[in-house]
Amino acid sequence: MGIFEREQISRSIINLEWTKHIEMGSQKESIGHQKDISALDIDEGDQMIIMASHCGQVSVANYKYLGREKWKKPMTLKLEHNALQTIKWCPLDLRLFMVTTKSNWMRVCDSTMEKVINGAQFEGDVYFHWNEHNMTNSKVAVADGSRSMKIVDFRVGLSLPQNIRWDDVPIDVVQWFPSRHHYLYAGRRDGKIGIFDVRSTRGVLAEKTIHTAPIFGIRVSKDGRRLITADRSGRIHVADTWNFQTKFQYRDEFDLHPRRRPVFEILSGKDLFVATNFHRLTVVKFDESRRIKVTESVEIAPRVLKNKPIVFRESSYELIAGHTFNYLNVLSLAKSREYVDEEEEASGLL
Repeated sequence: MGIFEREQISRSIINLEWTKHIEMGSQKESIGHQKDISALDIDEGDQMIIMASHCGQVSVANYKYLGREKWKKPMTLKLEHNALQTIKWCPLDLRLFMVTTKSNWMRVCDSTMEKVINGAQFEGDVYFHWNEHNMTNSKVAVADGSRSMKIVDFRVGLSLPQNIRWDDVPIDVVQWFPSRHHYLYAGRRDGKIGIFDVRSTRGVLAEKTIHTAPIFGIRVSKDGRRLITADRSGRIHVADTWNFQTKFQYRDEFDLHPRRRPVFEILSGKDLFVATNFHRLTVVKFDESRRIKVTESVEIAPRVLKNKPIVFRESSYELIAGHTFNYLNVLSLAKSREYVDEEEEASGLL
């Protein structure tokens, strides 16, 4: 994709529209994903989509075959009656993926052997982040609402994690820094964020109270410059990763139902885009290219999607979201007439 096209997409990415509504399996033929979609992920190559359901079913689909009814059988993982809440590919080994359950289990699974190879139960709702930047010994950071976060080293096992305590306040979210694989961010239930060096016993290196409600999500932009957090009052906060200085803020309505499991995903490049399902599915654009910082947002889906998983497909600037039952929706860039004219004019100049 050329620079001109990327700039045009960055300028108008919130002008999106649903382009695909795809059934991911057939109950009649007993193939494909036949249950609801409670969790969703796509691999680093933007090809293999993995889906999970509230009844424990896990399925894989190739992006290029979406809508062609080339379904695969669901995996035989023996996770029946496990309400799966999150699912993530291992960034270093595509054979492996990890799931979390409503009963606070975290399990490591092998997609080729179709079996669970390791697992552990934690104290509360499991939030984890796989360190994809340490190529020799990738570790997983886990927050479970307890007073300490856990660092899991698979050479030792899930049952013997390194515990890092931060005062006496529950820790709900964790995120590794992109390039320095020993730096770890954490978010507490009282709205404070902090950064730790997991090699050190010094404790928190820097901390700041940013939110006034419990934090449910935390991300770091790919360039390592921005820390994005979201809380249960409907607020998204974008800060500098080192001094936590506020760069952007956005607030939306939020459904306070205790069973709500809000999610948000980011797409970072020239601008920063955040997709969230606070009250309904919404895309927010934080534009740093102008002298005056600009925040734009658009609500792009009805409330039926507020509980559904979402994931960005970065290579095509698409947003994939779960829908009712076993359907996926794909949100793509809607090319305006102005965009098409500019694109044709540029191609004529080449």
